[in-house]
Amino acid sequence: MKTSTIKAGLAGALLAGAAIPTFAVAQDQITLRMWTLSGTNVEEFYAAAEESFHATYPNVDIVVEVQQNDAYKTGLQVALVGSDGPDVFFNWSGEDSARLIRDGLALDVTDLANAEGQFGTTLSDGWLGAFASDGRLYGAPTNAVTKYFYYNRSFFAENSLTPPATFDGLLQLCRDIRAIDPAIVPLPLGNSERWKMNHYITLLNERVMGVDALRADYALSAPADQLFTDPGYVTAWDKVLELQEAGCFQDAPNATSPEVSRSMFTSEVSPMIFCGSWCANIFDGEDFTDYAMFRFPPVEGGASDGNSNMVVPEGLQVWAHTEHPAEAVAWISHLVSPEVAAMQAEMLGALPSNAAMLDQAEATEQFKWIAADTASLAVQFNVIDVEVEASVANAYLDAGTEILNGTMTPEQAMESIRAAAIAAQAARQ
Repeated sequence: MKTSTIKAGLAGALLAGAAIPTFAVAQDQITLRMWTLSGTNVEEFYAAAEESFHATYPNVDIVVEVQQNDAYKTGLQVALVGSDGPDVFFNWSGEDSARLIRDGLALDVTDLANAEGQFGTTLSDGWLGAFASDGRLYGAPTNAVTKYFYYNRSFFAENSLTPPATFDGLLQLCRDIRAIDPAIVPLPLGNSERWKMNHYITLLNERVMGVDALRADYALSAPADQLFTDPGYVTAWDKVLELQEAGCFQDAPNATSPEVSRSMFTSEVSPMIFCGSWCANIFDGEDFTDYAMFRFPPVEGGASDGNSNMVVPEGLQVWAHTEHPAEAVAWISHLVSPEVAAMQAEMLGALPSNAAMLDQAEATEQFKWIAADTASLAVQFNVIDVEVEASVANAYLDAGTEILNGTMTPEQAMESIRAAAIAAQAARQ
């Protein structure tokens, strides 16, 4: 997405309407360090946001340190338990943020956030709940990401193909594409970092069993002898094997990076890809716009009707040992202000937590479709690797690799995951 007049007029608009916080901030020049993930236009977005932030806080400099996705969680944990952690850091809602709260590494920002004009007074309770625990706030959601199948509109039109209504229809679609040309990979999968398959199994667990059947297992609140024993978990892994057998994926998906799989789509080598809502911004930046999307289709006989999707709130937390908590909260509040949120939608293709000015943002037809589809969902659910305890999440990530390699059966995968869940549950008691 390209920036519009929102960015051009941002500093003036914020200066004119900026709320003065009721807590004291430092008058001396200070620096806040912020960690976030790499991505298209990330540096440019934060540079523009900092420029407008200086209209109200000229004495606060922001140093944004961009991190790579695959090493982020481990690196963040090490930094936060040390003496040189970032003042503000990106995190996912769910277990990833909850673990830092339990470990005392994320600051309770409730009182600061609820001061006049700060994010606790501007975001909805539904959004704020993403980083809340026991009625206290430990961060602010900035946006949410979701997941779709993207498809090449011209390829589908030229070959009389249509988006599938069911999972079996998706399998047949892969077969039909292979029949057009056996060399075409219908649905490239870049699982070198393991999380891509984790997104597939997140959707398949929900499509097979429905969210209600998953809650107790994911929360480790089911009795130990019942944890992850629903046969639907094996069925979900079976569906992954069906995708392989239908020729959907390329050979060696575990040796393919997410970037390579995306390039296969944008270079029109492959006509589909299962990718996050952030991918639209990547595709647009690579000058490929001939695409549309469809949801992960329902599984025949499954508990879900498909009027649901994986929606993962993302946001920012404050290090428990920061020397500048007030300024950190002021910076976060600025990032979720209406003007900056609209700029985030334009520059990063993100679905903002504050949509007050979203209608003024320049947006592609695909972004508008994603925003409307997300708003229409009857059910939203989180991704497994940020929803469950870390050791269970790792067992799921490992199992996905093994399943794709053919070195583990679905039954063996669930034995491994169940063992990790039982151990994690016992460790909590």
